[in-house]
Amino acid sequence: MRILVTDAFCSANRGDAAILDGILTGLAERLPGVQLEVSSHFPSLTRGIHGVDAVDDRDAVAVARAIDRADLVVGCGGSYLHDLYALNLHPRLATIAACARVGRPFAVFGQSIGPLDSPLSRTAARNALNQASWICVRDAASARVVQGLGVTAPLTVGVDAAILGRVTAEPRRDPAVPVLAVTVRSWHFPDTGQDPAEAQARYEQSVAEACIAWRRHTGGRVRFLSNCTALGGYAQDDRIPARRVAGLVGAGAEVVESLVLPFDVVRGQAAAADFLLGTRMHSLLFATTAHVPAVGIAYEFKTPEWMQLVGTPDLWRPIEAPAGLEDLLVDAWDHREEHRATLEATIPVLKQRAAAQLDTLAELAGGVAPVASARSQVATGRGDWNLETWKYDRPHRRLRAVVDTVVAEETGGRVLDVGCSSGLLGRMLGARFDYLGLDIAPSVAASEPHFSVRTASLDGEWPLPTDAAGEVVPFDVVVASGALEYVEDLPGTVSRLRSVLRPGGLAVVTLFNLAHVSRGPNATRHPTWRFDMRPDEFVLHLREAGLAPVRLFASSAGRVPAPAVNGESPTDLDRAGATQLAMPALFRLGHHLVVVCRTSEPRAGVTELGRRFGAGDVKGALRLGVELAREAPWSARVWSDLGVLWSHVGDRKQAQACLARAFELDPTRPGLAEDLRAA
Repeated sequence: MRILVTDAFCSANRGDAAILDGILTGLAERLPGVQLEVSSHFPSLTRGIHGVDAVDDRDAVAVARAIDRADLVVGCGGSYLHDLYALNLHPRLATIAACARVGRPFAVFGQSIGPLDSPLSRTAARNALNQASWICVRDAASARVVQGLGVTAPLTVGVDAAILGRVTAEPRRDPAVPVLAVTVRSWHFPDTGQDPAEAQARYEQSVAEACIAWRRHTGGRVRFLSNCTALGGYAQDDRIPARRVAGLVGAGAEVVESLVLPFDVVRGQAAAADFLLGTRMHSLLFATTAHVPAVGIAYEFKTPEWMQLVGTPDLWRPIEAPAGLEDLLVDAWDHREEHRATLEATIPVLKQRAAAQLDTLAELAGGVAPVASARSQVATGRGDWNLETWKYDRPHRRLRAVVDTVVAEETGGRVLDVGCSSGLLGRMLGARFDYLGLDIAPSVAASEPHFSVRTASLDGEWPLPTDAAGEVVPFDVVVASGALEYVEDLPGTVSRLRSVLRPGGLAVVTLFNLAHVSRGPNATRHPTWRFDMRPDEFVLHLREAGLAPVRLFASSAGRVPAPAVNGESPTDLDRAGATQLAMPALFRLGHHLVVVCRTSEPRAGVTELGRRFGAGDVKGALRLGVELAREAPWSARVWSDLGVLWSHVGDRKQAQACLARAFELDPTRPGLAEDLRAA
């Protein structure tokens, strides 16, 4: 197997080097014997630093040949699909198109995408990204850009691949003296209306004043690190602005002057500090993944997105307006232990997410993801949820889809997860969300900052937080993933989910699709299984409860039976974009469906239709049935009920037409063929 990683611009940028290392190392671990190749603007550096074959990305013939001999092409992580670097965007998009022409799958992996303000750029990006086999972005802002373009390729919100890169620890000189590590850079201040030279000088002065204030407050040392140097002729060299800022700081400021330090050593320098003031985004990643608290200076949106992801969303200032930086730095230093505790909670979860997205990349290449943890090899009984929680202790495809949806739709808030098992969804969401899970298994109960799991039967009382008046404090998000199949009163439970949501709140619910072409009435079911609802009926019940579906997609789809919970590899249909299927096809082919809802006013549905008919109001039932057929033409249940009503009033032609439509939508629906024959 051969995999080509494209657009690894230059490993003299230590952040880019760490990204590439995370991808190459992760693929090599998951795909023994894989042959890896890289296209780079500085191929000799790539060969020397990473020990892989490399071609020059300016040599179109060499890149085309590399694509031709690859089984999978991966767009290296980073931030380059945007308008900020002039026309550099279009050659990179052309690589995706070149892969499509020769039938090579292309994965956009761990990238920030945008801003894309030019109409030409937006059109080019949409056309290219629609040809990708998988798009994995590293922040929610990028997901919103991709969705705003109207891209239909499968989309995942992931994590920067550098989070799993190598680290060479640097020993501390004097543990008694605190060290502030600092990174600075030269910037061109696009779209700000500022003179770049003047803006750069103001930024450097603000950094110097912050360092002086910190040194005065702590008596510590200030050490300037360089994520980028002119190694190999690279145009960026952070040592140049670092020397200017260190000169402003004065005595006690040191600049690490080495041209050739490898990325793992620079990463180790950040990890050895007590605190970091970082302009380079990956210096922030290097520090925070080692649980070193940090304050960021943002030149692109990727910096605030990273700080949000690690649970410290307020610890940054924009490079074009860094006022207040010194007060922020000193205050953050005084609360560093609190920030460190937050990082200790969030970083392991982010690393788990990064490992999961590498699993998916390996699956896309046709490999086999690593085996489940040793716990999954233990034989267990059925029907005892204390014994079965292990099944849900890894981020399988459905759970990843739910997490990606929540992260893309909400920047934070209070989350209620019903039927949460061990609460892995909360771990994956991270500390920017306050997570409460409910599960029937007492063994998974937990109570931590921003994370708790309480024991409860979904059919019983829910132990939810209340205010002084005894009212439940509304949640911003409710999730029911793989849980509603086991409740006794599904409509009542859905109504309860709606009742605990704030106005405009988000609900993400999943269902096991009984209308799938491979499933029959005699299929094996869990002993506590109670679900017998087709997907169109389920969506109608959500509408009736006041949860308006805004999006519905499959977390896994195909013409064969669903993969096991712990082995949900993508099917050919998934890779072809199954999530974009029209609803009738989705109802037939989706193994597990994810419904994304926002709160709304309850809508009359098939329950009200049945009530009217039962009360003798046949005309009222017919009027509602016709209205529902216009609003939900994808529902076999609506067409079936409408056919029965027309038959009741003696209109055989209308009855046959409605029942035929229902049969076309859901030919395996129990009793439908008999009704059609009778009509």
